Amino acid sequence: MEFSKRQTEIIKAAVQIVSINGIQALTTKSLAEYIGISEPALYRHFKNKSEIIRAMLMQFDVDLESLRRKHSGWELVKAFFTYRIEQVMNERYWANIIFSEELFIHTSEYSELLKEMMHRHRNIIMENIVIASKNGVIRSDIAPEIVFRILAGSLRLLIKQYGMSGNAFDLCSESTILFNTWDILFKVK
Repeated sequence: MEFSKRQTEIIKAAVQIVSINGIQALTTKSLAEYIGISEPALYRHFKNKSEIIRAMLMQFDVDLESLRRKHSGWELVKAFFTYRIEQVMNERYWANIIFSEELFIHTSEYSELLKEMMHRHRNIIMENIVIASKNGVIRSDIAPEIVFRILAGSLRLLIKQYGMSGNAFDLCSESTILFNTWDILFKVK
């Protein structure tokens, strides 16, 4: 989904509010004040708060078809996770939201959207872990589901630490170390 410049500004402001003050602080009034427009002006770009939150959550999505055209196997897996790191490096507020499904779990509309997206992402990653294993690129003695959990869990922890530290370390360097460690652990020598 493509957003206008103003819609993108509104989404970015919503991310900042949620990152700094939590989801409960996100109201159309607080959002309008934060970006310096009237509340009615906000409604010219989004129908309601729910639509803004859905647009914000859609920022978590990844263009899987584009990834598939460019990469496969282990390279696709690493490209997917590299995209996550780049999201956070380009917008530091994502560090507090990107793996914070618990913020949205109590609203079925948002939790279903996130669950569907997470399953799609998991499926493409799992499919490519299997491809990499079958092609002899990564070890085949570790179940693909376990490889996925180790990759996703370690990346999630790194991004959470980055956000909770107030972005106090070099995420690019730390993610490079993490990705190189994945190669050491999983790639066939």
